[in-house]
Amino acid sequence: MFLLGALGVLLACWAPGSARATPADLLGFGARNTSLGGAVVADVEDGGANYYNPAGLVRGPGLRLSLSYVSLSSDLQINQQPSPVERISGLNLGIVAPASIGSVRLAFGLGVHLPDQRINRTRSSLPSRPFWTLYDSRPHKVYLATNLALQVLPWLNLGVGVTFQSASTMELDIAGDVNFLRTTETRLTHQLQGDLLSSRAFQAGVQAQPYEWLSLGLAWRGALALRDKLTARVEGGLTGLGPAFPVSFELVSRSVGAYIPQQLVLGVAVRPVSALRLSLDVSWVDWSKHPSLISTEELVLNVMLPPGINLDIPSMIGGTTPVPMNLHDIVVPRVGVEWDALRTNAVVLRARAGYVFERSPFPVQRGRTNFVDGNRHSLSLGAGASLLSPGRRFPGDLNLDAYFLYARVTPRAHQKDSLVDPVGDYRAGGRQYGFGLQVELAFE
Repeated sequence: MFLLGALGVLLACWAPGSARATPADLLGFGARNTSLGGAVVADVEDGGANYYNPAGLVRGPGLRLSLSYVSLSSDLQINQQPSPVERISGLNLGIVAPASIGSVRLAFGLGVHLPDQRINRTRSSLPSRPFWTLYDSRPHKVYLATNLALQVLPWLNLGVGVTFQSASTMELDIAGDVNFLRTTETRLTHQLQGDLLSSRAFQAGVQAQPYEWLSLGLAWRGALALRDKLTARVEGGLTGLGPAFPVSFELVSRSVGAYIPQQLVLGVAVRPVSALRLSLDVSWVDWSKHPSLISTEELVLNVMLPPGINLDIPSMIGGTTPVPMNLHDIVVPRVGVEWDALRTNAVVLRARAGYVFERSPFPVQRGRTNFVDGNRHSLSLGAGASLLSPGRRFPGDLNLDAYFLYARVTPRAHQKDSLVDPVGDYRAGGRQYGFGLQVELAFE
């Protein structure tokens, strides 16, 4: 029982529970872009283009280096009881490096998100436990994107890139003897090995600016499933009832640790006057192809009983099998407003606002599963200051940006079809609060 309990704890800590793997899907990338609700696919040109639209990397004239800190805290509840959803925070690094080969303009981009608490985290999504799939483990991962952009025409840019994420493989070996009567004489040794395996998803985008006041954008992000594997083996003996008799146990768990759905984003940005920018993005998110987050588990138990003890011990122990998610595709609208409040030869001050509505892809949980995520309304407010060519030795601008975000996950009631469901009916909802700070050097 001790060995099985130890394995159960390990599996509960490791088992998958993240619907989306990319931190930028929830946190955004770049303080300016997040303050605009992420409605930037038509004209993004800073380091955030590595996530939103790689075509924007070649839009600007020079090298851009950005560093930002982002944080999101959750106050989510189930039946008015707080849910243990951890704060999400980390550093974003963005690089845009344009170049020219003859008359051809191109640009290379790199985007990195580094969590400040851990490199990688997944958490179990047991069917019998209500779980915040979209907000619990999803962003606690390293994010890396590399992109290349090309200016086809003075008003038309194309970009392609690759997003990298890591799946995990783990092996746990336990050996030794367990004494039933004298636990102090139990001797166990263990060895744990883990590897992170790189997985890739492709992305592409296009930006067009037919008029100075109008920009159009289209971006596609490919799907990616991070498939994890856990193997746990126990080899030992049971003592205390006479001569030791050998016991072996093996558990193999295969699962989808996190999932990035395919996305297609269409955006438009207009400047009715030079000091005012309005933008609208509409995203299609292909949630219906989401694989099950419930792991497939196989368990094998071998016990060689001593003579005189007759027990019927099955070699195969029932594990778990995947449960269909039954998700549906969603359309996500994003709106952004940016106003140049002050412009002089030395400084530009800007005010920003954004709004996002994300309908939950999860149906009401009437059966065995308990994925409780509801619809989410997000409102962001931000400000930015651009110091134009500060100092005599800096040929460019220094951009300082900040934002505050408030999100409301609308309460939703989940009523079970079965009157004897072990979880029962419940209501889930709450709020989230986030902020971000960014400094950027934009060279001419």
